[in-house]
Amino acid sequence: MGAIDYLRENGFNARVKGNRLVVSPSSQLTLSLRQFIKLHRLELIDEVSANDGATRRSNWQIRLRGKLITMIDAPMTYDEALTAAHWRWSDAEIQEAL
Repeated sequence: MGAIDYLRENGFNARVKGNRLVVSPSSQLTLSLRQFIKLHRLELIDEVSANDGATRRSNWQIRLRGKLITMIDAPMTYDEALTAAHWRWSDAEIQEAL
C-alpha cells in the first residue's frame, strides 16, 4: 500500500501546490497523521504528482540570449519549468528537450 492510500483510507485528500503538499481536511489531522505525512512527504508528493495527469520532464531546453542550454532538475511540468527558468534568467524562453 502506498502512502497516499493510507491517507485516503483515513479520509484525507492530498494535492501538490508548487513544492508543497497540501492535505485536507487539515482540521482533522491528528499528531500521528502529521508525523506520518512529515516522514512520507516526498513519497506522497511523488504519488500525487504521478496521478495528476500532467506531463513532467527532467530536461528542458532554455534559449538564453540566443544560446541553447539544458536545464536539468527534478521532474516538473512546463509551467513549473518556466517559473524555474524565469527565476534564474528573467529573459529565458523554454522548450522540451528532445
